Amino acid sequence: MKKPFNSYIDDNSLEKLNEELIWKSTRKQKHKQRLLETIDQLESSPPVKSKRNLFSIKQNHFVRNIVYCGIALFLLSGAFISSAFVSPAMAQVAAKIPYLGQIFKQKPVADVLYQELEKKGYKTASVGQTYYGGKKELVVSVEGSEKYFNKVREDITDIATNILSKRQYDAYTFKIERMEPYVYPEPNAQEKKIEKIQTDISTELEKHHYDFLIANVSFSSPPTVELEIPNTEKRVEEIKTIIRAVLAENKAENASIKIKKINLKKRDQDNRWGTIVTDVGEDLLGKEKYHVKMVGYSVHPEPQLFIYTSLSVSEDNKKFADELKGIIDEFLETKEMKNKVKGDSYTVVIYGKGNKKLN
Repeated sequence: MKKPFNSYIDDNSLEKLNEELIWKSTRKQKHKQRLLETIDQLESSPPVKSKRNLFSIKQNHFVRNIVYCGIALFLLSGAFISSAFVSPAMAQVAAKIPYLGQIFKQKPVADVLYQELEKKGYKTASVGQTYYGGKKELVVSVEGSEKYFNKVREDITDIATNILSKRQYDAYTFKIERMEPYVYPEPNAQEKKIEKIQTDISTELEKHHYDFLIANVSFSSPPTVELEIPNTEKRVEEIKTIIRAVLAENKAENASIKIKKINLKKRDQDNRWGTIVTDVGEDLLGKEKYHVKMVGYSVHPEPQLFIYTSLSVSEDNKKFADELKGIIDEFLETKEMKNKVKGDSYTVVIYGKGNKKLN
């Protein structure tokens, strides 16, 4: 898949989406496949001028932060930021910077809101943060009838706006929407066949000690088996032979097998920095006074954090950016964050208006 123009995330973006979302077990393969295909189509289509609801999924936890910014796709996974992460030295540095004394101390706002709504018994389908064209929204999807939605709408809005107010997250607007309860249809013959192929391939791979591999079978006709293999793996033909045997047993010999070789170390690094960028961005994105429009990252060739602000290029703003970078660096040196950074060499780049570097 081609990356969207000016995207600062890696080609593993959809893989990360697959890993970070908590999928409903029933029919999960079908919906995962359709979702990934939908985003693939969106990325290959002309630029979108108006916001669209990419997807809505019923799940047992909040929808991870999905960021689709028109020309860039950023996936920010939820993570808990403890106040214990902030060392005394870091707090002193933060205190010198206007407005930044409370940075890196907040649990993601979507987590907090979802848990509060669950505790109060609302039929919450999902809670997420969206960033589109510079607009930041906290979005709650409520599952149920029109009558139920109208009954709870005001209460949920009050709860959400109260949480945003307590955090001083004035950069967000709030949106609540209704979702029809999703009824999972009985799978047709083709879908049952695909699911059986999927299960049989997984069983055979595990039997031959290839349980570290995950094969995804598409719902296309004929189906396609997509398999990611470490770029150090030498037994590719043996693995293909196992899959072909399963396809033959299921009378699907015409199915194609697509092999993608991946760098496991780089993928692990990408996953780690996906959570790091969320830890760094939670408070920065929530408050207007930080002037942060977007947070992104890349791990190619080495990890980089990108902080996009609405600040003009001036000496004062350059000083502000340098101090902010210092706080981020010290945050990433705390014990808890070192477990994610794992000694990676990284850079923090802070941009102002017109994508001009401030540091």
